[in-house]
Amino acid sequence: MNTVLYFQSKSKTSAPEKLAGVHEIMEKHGHAIQVIEERPTARLVRELWEFWNPLGAIIDCGGEYNNIDADIFGENPVVFLGHNPDTLPKKCLLVSNNQAETARAAARELLSTGFGNFAFVHGPERKKWSNLREKSFADSLALNGKTCSVFAHAADRADAVHWISALRRFVAALPRPCAVFAANDRTAESVLSVAAIEGIRVPSEMAVIGVDNFTPICEHTTPPLSSIEPNFRRGGNLAALMLLASLMSKGRWRGSRVQTFGPLRVARRASSRVLSFADRYVSAALDLIRGEACAGLTSAQVAAAFPCSRRMADMRFRRATGHTILDEIHAVQLERAKELAGNPNMPLKAISDFCGFANPNSLRKFFRRETGMTMSKWRASSKS
Repeated sequence: MNTVLYFQSKSKTSAPEKLAGVHEIMEKHGHAIQVIEERPTARLVRELWEFWNPLGAIIDCGGEYNNIDADIFGENPVVFLGHNPDTLPKKCLLVSNNQAETARAAARELLSTGFGNFAFVHGPERKKWSNLREKSFADSLALNGKTCSVFAHAADRADAVHWISALRRFVAALPRPCAVFAANDRTAESVLSVAAIEGIRVPSEMAVIGVDNFTPICEHTTPPLSSIEPNFRRGGNLAALMLLASLMSKGRWRGSRVQTFGPLRVARRASSRVLSFADRYVSAALDLIRGEACAGLTSAQVAAAFPCSRRMADMRFRRATGHTILDEIHAVQLERAKELAGNPNMPLKAISDFCGFANPNSLRKFFRRETGMTMSKWRASSKS
């Protein structure tokens, strides 16, 4: 069987989905994926090529691998996932997140709050992708007659205390109510922390949204964090397809050397749900779903808490959140199922008992329909 090397980044947010996307394509073509969990060096690449004689390689540049030297791969066919395009040799192929589409999704979400003030917050290490998100976010706001305050206090790890102090001063000085787009979920977590210290109520005084939809952060902030979820699986698909196309053309690439993938969805949580007093029943319904969706809660039970018909309750819920009651229940159940499926010590057959499904078969069908893969494959792809 032909082998493709996959250099796995240490990023906990995007790595599993990217790898799952690569597997999805390569398996259809009968190619095996050999995951390498070491940072590529010239010596390692040379020895791996001699050992495996692979068709080519895909290099995930997420996390700490964002400054990999592309030249160490020589003339070997490779595709990079997330490499800085400014330092990538012209001969190389690249798949990256569409930062403009990500920022526009955030702008649409935050403009829907009705707030008149907006801000963008960079993380401690200002990156090219963060700059692109800031520009597109500001451009989207300008198109709608709004302006944007920007926090861009750069700091290294040793200067973390000064950075959080500067962020606290920035957040405290923002006019309210204000809608804040943070460069990523970790930065958004810091925004929520300083807002709590300053006594700023979220989301009524400050709505916050991040990027990546990294559940260990988003589900454990107070309140839970809304986030733009990039379509990382699509990124993996594109990387695999570009490598296969490169192999078929024998290196004579004729298409664009850079392909991008956009957002998959807006994962709406309490940090950006600005509901009017008239929608207090929707707010109560969201709390109920978050607490009871995995205990067998039905959409009929949620609708029964509204002082109106079931059809009208669903309409009110959709008007306030953008989706139905059942969609919200399923979203909570899916996140829980993913979390448990990623735990190698949890028997797959037992997961349905913790997600509100009547039996394992019902969960298996639901999981495959929503993710495009079985829980066992999800578990395998989630290993880092």
